[in-house]
Amino acid sequence: MSGADQKASGKGPLLVVDGHSLAFRAYYALPVDSFTTSNGQPTNAVWGFAIMLSEVITAEQPTRMCVAFDMAGGTFRNKMMPGYKGTRQAAPEELLSQLPLIQNFLETLSVRYIEKQGYEGDDIIGTLATMGEDAGYRTLVLSGDRDAFQLADDHVTVLFPGYHFRQLKRMTPEAIQEKYHVSPEVYPDLAALRGEQSDNIPGVPGVGDTFAARWLNEYGDLEAVLDNAEKIKGKKGEALRKCIGQIRLNRKVNALVRDLDLGVTVDDLGFGRIHTDKVNALFDRLEFGSHTRNKILKGFNCVEDFEGTGLPDNSKKTDESETGLAFQTPKADPVEDVEAFEAWCREHLPSPKESSELAETMPDAEPVIQAAGDGLKAAQAQDTACPDLSKQSWYLHAEGSSKPGAAKLERLTVLAPDGHAIVLEDQQVSGDLNQALATMLAERISSCTVYGYKEHTHLLSAAGLTLPMPLFDAKLAGYLVEPDFHAVDLEKAFAHFLHVLMNDDEQPEVEQGALDFDGDEDAERDKPTDEQIALNRVEYVRLLAEHLKPLIEERRQFNLLRIIEMPTSTVLTGMEDQGAKVDLDRLKGMGDQFGAEAQEAQAIAWDRAGEEVNLQSPKQLQKVLFEDLGLKPIKRTKNGSYSTNAASLQRLYLTSVGNERANDFLGALLRHRETNKLKQIVNSLMETVNPRDGRIHTTFEQTVAATGRLSSVDPNLQNIPNKNAAGREIRSAFVPGERFESLLSCDYSQVELRIMADLSGDEALIDAFKSGADFHKYVASLVYGISMDEVTPDQRSHVKAMSYGLAYGLSTYGLAQQLNVSPAEADVLRSQYFSTFGKVHDYLESLVSDASVKGYTETIFGRRRYFPGLRSKRRTTREAAERAALNAPIQGSAADIMKIAMIKAQHSLAQAGCKSRIILQIHDELVLEVAHGEQEQVTDLVTDAMEHAVKLAVPLDVSTGIGADWQQAAH
Repeated sequence: MSGADQKASGKGPLLVVDGHSLAFRAYYALPVDSFTTSNGQPTNAVWGFAIMLSEVITAEQPTRMCVAFDMAGGTFRNKMMPGYKGTRQAAPEELLSQLPLIQNFLETLSVRYIEKQGYEGDDIIGTLATMGEDAGYRTLVLSGDRDAFQLADDHVTVLFPGYHFRQLKRMTPEAIQEKYHVSPEVYPDLAALRGEQSDNIPGVPGVGDTFAARWLNEYGDLEAVLDNAEKIKGKKGEALRKCIGQIRLNRKVNALVRDLDLGVTVDDLGFGRIHTDKVNALFDRLEFGSHTRNKILKGFNCVEDFEGTGLPDNSKKTDESETGLAFQTPKADPVEDVEAFEAWCREHLPSPKESSELAETMPDAEPVIQAAGDGLKAAQAQDTACPDLSKQSWYLHAEGSSKPGAAKLERLTVLAPDGHAIVLEDQQVSGDLNQALATMLAERISSCTVYGYKEHTHLLSAAGLTLPMPLFDAKLAGYLVEPDFHAVDLEKAFAHFLHVLMNDDEQPEVEQGALDFDGDEDAERDKPTDEQIALNRVEYVRLLAEHLKPLIEERRQFNLLRIIEMPTSTVLTGMEDQGAKVDLDRLKGMGDQFGAEAQEAQAIAWDRAGEEVNLQSPKQLQKVLFEDLGLKPIKRTKNGSYSTNAASLQRLYLTSVGNERANDFLGALLRHRETNKLKQIVNSLMETVNPRDGRIHTTFEQTVAATGRLSSVDPNLQNIPNKNAAGREIRSAFVPGERFESLLSCDYSQVELRIMADLSGDEALIDAFKSGADFHKYVASLVYGISMDEVTPDQRSHVKAMSYGLAYGLSTYGLAQQLNVSPAEADVLRSQYFSTFGKVHDYLESLVSDASVKGYTETIFGRRRYFPGLRSKRRTTREAAERAALNAPIQGSAADIMKIAMIKAQHSLAQAGCKSRIILQIHDELVLEVAHGEQEQVTDLVTDAMEHAVKLAVPLDVSTGIGADWQQAAH
């Protein structure tokens, strides 16, 4: 009988759900921090449970359903086997707090759930499966517990989740036989022999599913295997004979009870009649948006007629987001030649005039260039409204490799506001249509939306096209809306922000059916064509942009997007495209030198250890340090072993002076680690040198660091050490390229502390900067109440660490570790500091308290970072969020200031007609290639741009240096 026939007859299917199994899977599949209400209640398990259950109901359309839960307090199995499940860790508090909410959710939809003291949910499931079979229902058991396999028969199928939940496997008797080579009736015998590690049920040592199945098939069942144990040869036979009592106990423990009195009949298990007030109240409490509500209720609406419930009718399959967006794969219009392309543009895209008029309403980089500081703050306060993208924007999506210096365009897709689309292959873009595309982009880009403006600039440049700044960048918008989420690609961003589960072909599951249950799960599905994939992706861009648009407006981030982030993308594109010239021979020489020094250090370490130790192995190092050399460990790691990390080794080295052998070993070990790391850095640089131009084209990541800071990958240039001479020497390999005579380094001095002084309004700290004296010495004299002449180097360094520690959210314990003093001494220093700079203390305190109320912090320019962890019930999570909340406004403001400085510097250089150019941005430093005869002019222009990026209560200070390489330019 088909599912539809059974539904019509009222006889099934009956869906029996393992509630704890589904809740655990949901909890660990979704990040807690991204699913937490404003009052700190985690909701990831509730959200995932409801969505997954709804999808199963949509696919299977059961007419009866029940959810089984375990109860606290143990079961009869614990009396039989005291160690049963004894090794399991307690469920996280964030999950336990959600189980009552899950049960409440089920109640609001009239779904029966059952728990029974002294029994497991598996026993309830076994009983319900038997009841369903006896009543003539086809039963589906949704469970991630393999014990359920013993229930499978002609009328009972187990839906077993794979690695991803959507990969549900239909474990029929045939499927179990194929996988385990035993029938469902014999599966408990196999499990008794194998054991179950997760339940702390020991099996026969060395015996897994294969051997267990071989014995059972040879002798018939478990008792027959045990009766013939003497005939089984070898170590496995010997192990079997030693475990006979345990195996018989295992078999009793893993047998499911199938005749409990549950107080219900199958006919009592109807579901889906919604209690409107209760479900709305619950969803409001959980802060689920309309898209989530619709997605959940859609599954339950398969069963009942909900007319008059007060809720929308969601029985028709749609894919609507919280903004009412609907996914539809566009159809591509054929475009064979230039005339057809131009005609298509005229018919379907906003006209050049419309694009120009739209551009005039947009904020741009001019407030940064013309009126920094207070002018920009005023502009931020009056945040510009984002246009209606659905009516005014068209969408562009390019595919290929956007790697700077090696970009390659493969395909270009254009989606018009009216839903018409065209897909152009690379040969069309680079060929006859190239000039027409260039004209179209120049005239209409002001009304265009992309996902990844910087990446698109590289892709189109590879085809000889220039991409001016578009209207909207959905990638940057997503980053501003949720800076702690890093999307690795468009599909991941689309799935995350619109809460869409993607199938294996990266298509929305709502389009192809929530889950593919019917037929052979290994059957080849129709694969979408490259054109269909391209069309889907440009549709993702549309949906994502339209979803983010109201969020950007609500959070007042549109000016930040247009004034800072998108112009920064323009600057970064040029820097990535130009790259940085390196002296490959010099790099190779340094790599060889570091390698030789690492080998020499290793030889010394081996000599002092008395054996050839793997210096990268914590286990071997622990033996040498704490057993052979008799050193006292500094601290333990989470797994209970003694730490051999860099900080611990450094402290051991300082405290082992009296033990010459140990001190020599540690000195050599530390030197080996340092030189080996430097060698790896040099090798990574050499591997990424572009052979065509001898330059390194790093990628500056604009959407990774949650504070707003830029990062560098492939290679990571921020990884080059700057605190020791050997590390700084690597910078000497960066040299000016042809047509340039030197490198200019421009570095902000103490920018975080200056921002802290401005934001706190602390007069004493502001005066310290305005004094013109050595800042850290001046501050130390105030903190210790002595004259500057009396300040010792240690006092200066301690106060310097304190100042920067506050700006970075460093805890008292962290400060103690950094200064190598006790936490009590660090706390005294902290108290002295705050008694001197009281407004700094008040400001930092206000950051956490305000963020706890608002849920976010803000930079000078309104960049937000959200901290749901501040409301977490877990202390470690809450304290980590508090430290991050202290750090975010200062670090974020520093990031904004650097971006503004880059934009202003680039503009000034262009306005002056300079050939010199920015090539690197590392931490608080800009590095430029300086053309012949431009040193003085460029130094003045860039210094001015950086120092006047913003007005603060204390002036921004920039240090500059020029040299024949990056190291010589250091200052």
